[in-house]
Amino acid sequence: MAPIRQTDPVGSLLSPAVATVQPTATLREAVETMAMDRLGLLVVANASGMAGVISERDIIAALADGADLEVERVRDHATDRVVTVDADLSVAEAARRMVDAEIRHLAVMRDGDVAGVVSVRDLLVALAADLG
Repeated sequence: MAPIRQTDPVGSLLSPAVATVQPTATLREAVETMAMDRLGLLVVANASGMAGVISERDIIAALADGADLEVERVRDHATDRVVTVDADLSVAEAARRMVDAEIRHLAVMRDGDVAGVVSVRDLLVALAADLG
């Protein structure tokens, strides 16, 4: 596989699967999924598609506020104003959007659906490879 360049579409960084969690799942279930799959963010999905995202930061904030992982639901701590980009946007521009929004994960859309999520690490690996 050829290295990814800054000008390549961010969609080229995506893995085929999107990690999701139901809004009614407990925070414990979300944490277990994140730990098992080594992820920092899950897409909160309902019957109509993406309802938001829940990140490590969201869960840490909930815990700091005294949340009970066994009782609290994902829907009560998820972010519903998700920063998204089109899969055709360049890797470099996706990185700029993440910096501007002060986020570590970015939902990538294709034809109106979530195609995947890229992380700061994904972008760093791609950009470092382009530097040679």
